[in-house]
Amino acid sequence: MLIHKMKYINNLTVQEQHIIDYILEHPGQLFDLTANELAKATFTSSSTIIRLCKKLGAKGFPDFQIKFALEYKDLHMEKYQMSSHNSLNDDKEIHKSIHSLPFIYEEAIYETQKMLDYERITKIIKWISNADRVNIYGVDANYYIAQQICARWNEFRTNALAFNSINKHYLVNINQKEKHISFVISHSGNNKAIIDIAQTIRLYNQKVIAVTGNEKSELISITDDYIKSYTSTEQFALSKIINNTSTQYIFDILYLNLLDNIHSVSKKKLMDEI
Repeated sequence: MLIHKMKYINNLTVQEQHIIDYILEHPGQLFDLTANELAKATFTSSSTIIRLCKKLGAKGFPDFQIKFALEYKDLHMEKYQMSSHNSLNDDKEIHKSIHSLPFIYEEAIYETQKMLDYERITKIIKWISNADRVNIYGVDANYYIAQQICARWNEFRTNALAFNSINKHYLVNINQKEKHISFVISHSGNNKAIIDIAQTIRLYNQKVIAVTGNEKSELISITDDYIKSYTSTEQFALSKIINNTSTQYIFDILYLNLLDNIHSVSKKKLMDEI
């Protein structure tokens, strides 16, 4: 993914972008150059080269060369594929979309993973395991994510429902013996509809968990706990893709752990019957 990152990374200085352009235009030369020699070839400095390498996830220039070498063959093939489509601008744009999306997904998942609190996740998984029903609230695009999550969770006997607004009739008629847990999704944490939903749910003594990218939001202050999602303000045009990928990744982590728990229980039950 290094080469994709080089192509689509944002917030570079003019010098850093020039270095990347030079490397991508002359990839074969990189393996014979030192950092000082590359700096001279690009009219920059060795410190700029090192700083760029670290921005791209390498420990230094030698590490960058090794990682680049591992992907060089793919870059060579990609150049060949692009040359066969150069006559059509539409094909170039399609090619760019196809090759940039994996990097966008990777960024959303990687950044979300870095922020996850393992103890918090473990605690929330226990809450879900002990609940009779899981309710997931989201508005607009988040509602459709909630529906997808519930459909998947219901496949392994977790009773899950998606909502885009408060259903007071449903809340009033909940059996008091049943344990319910509710998730509320808001990337900003400031969505008034979601805040109102969270406040109403709390009146019925249900645990409420926020999935949000804003740790300082009002939403977090009124919930029992939260899981931090990744939001990108630097790439506004891609923010929906990044936000949705991060949220889906969080719920899939919960899904896999719940699946493991069910398999463990089923295995124990089977062993007890032998």
